[in-house]
Amino acid sequence: MKIAVGMFKHETNTFSPVPTRWQDFGPGGPLFGTEAYETFRRSGYSMAGLLEEAEAMGAEIFVPIAARALPSAPVERDAFERVADALCAAARQCDAMMLDIHGAMVAEHYDDGEGELLSRLRAAAPGLPIALALDSHANITQRMIDNCTVMPGYRTYPHLDMVETGRLAGKLLRDALDGRLKPVTAMARVPLLPNMLRVVTSEQPMAQLIAAAAEAERGGMPCVTVFSGFPLSDTPDSVLSVVATSNGDIAEAEAVAKRIGDLAWSLREQFTATFEPLGDALARAKAMTGGPVILADLSDNCHSGGTQESMDVVEAALDKGLEGILAGPIVDREAVAQMVLAGVGETLTLSIGARTPIPALRTPLRPLRLTGRVRSISDGRFTVKGPVFTGMQVNLGRTVVFDTGPLVLVVSEDRVEALDPQQFRLFGLEPTRFRYIILKSKVQYRPAFMPLAKAAIDCNGTGVASLDLESFEWRKLRRPTFPLDRSNA
Repeated sequence: MKIAVGMFKHETNTFSPVPTRWQDFGPGGPLFGTEAYETFRRSGYSMAGLLEEAEAMGAEIFVPIAARALPSAPVERDAFERVADALCAAARQCDAMMLDIHGAMVAEHYDDGEGELLSRLRAAAPGLPIALALDSHANITQRMIDNCTVMPGYRTYPHLDMVETGRLAGKLLRDALDGRLKPVTAMARVPLLPNMLRVVTSEQPMAQLIAAAAEAERGGMPCVTVFSGFPLSDTPDSVLSVVATSNGDIAEAEAVAKRIGDLAWSLREQFTATFEPLGDALARAKAMTGGPVILADLSDNCHSGGTQESMDVVEAALDKGLEGILAGPIVDREAVAQMVLAGVGETLTLSIGARTPIPALRTPLRPLRLTGRVRSISDGRFTVKGPVFTGMQVNLGRTVVFDTGPLVLVVSEDRVEALDPQQFRLFGLEPTRFRYIILKSKVQYRPAFMPLAKAAIDCNGTGVASLDLESFEWRKLRRPTFPLDRSNA
């Protein structure tokens, strides 16, 4: 048996101004063949689990393409078509296909990126068995369900089970190929955009839905996944969904999906959140003794499509008189160029942040003018060793450590979410020696950073990754949807 194992991952923030080009899907573009295999075989991605299961089946394996880009704007037409063409060519040459995909991809010319891709694959190879390993933030569509064989998603957020999800997808596909499983899949669509802070799977209310799905699987269902959806993607299908796969019994799958979907709807108020004013949050941080205290800059998280150019939280922290602050990375290529030109040890005054216009924001970002000393200059390359996205290769470009006294700021040419303290230690900065750490992250920072911290405080600054959904103009989302339409959803 010949199995193609590929990757095409993108979580699209339709409000983001950050482009998603061919070259953004890897170091200069996607990876192919042996290089793709070697990069992901022992990584923390679902593709590692898919490859492991394909090998366990004794299959002849080939990797046509592995493409992954950070969350950003809709995928450019050229990039989508080139990746899709590579996967369609592979579909014609294999007996089965395994794909590590996100599930919330939007292309410039398709709102349902994965649905379009999968329908093309089935058109290229009718009846081809296809296993998907999906992110739990996927916006599931019927077109996706109709054009694959099995489709489990992560059961954890922060995402700690990516490899395990790949293994599950591979095992389900193997059962289907061997005739032990006749997968039929149903979806319950819940008109709800959950706040991402409320879908942490170890906390309520999301823990109730995860437990209900696990109970259904213990009762004999082959696979049940609760997809919380990605709320920053303005498409008709951007909502929470429950996807249940049974062994040949569609009525059973529909009943399970509906039961858990109804539970989610009954908990809808618990999936909302109020936002503490930024000044109040920082006053609480200042009143704490000891540290470090993590200040999570929710609205500028690059793994939700943020630009990482917002200086709101940094500026407010300095205005409150906080000292001993470690922050970053802030993306500002112009500031980096100025500091590199000045050189290590030099003092200069310059504006940092807010370089990219963001039409989706009603209040534009503002740069912050700072005076400080250039402490170090680095190439900004490291490998994530923490438990989330283990093995991810990070290239921040030229990166500068800028010391203003009360603030030590990392300024880079490219983006990364706070997944690993290595993003500071790489530059000789030990996070535990600081009183406050400002991180561009919502939730994924917790496994790696919380063991180092005394406390964490959510800070609702300005940014295109904001969880204040009413601050955006929605054009394509199917309405009514809660909580945007509380009265009639």
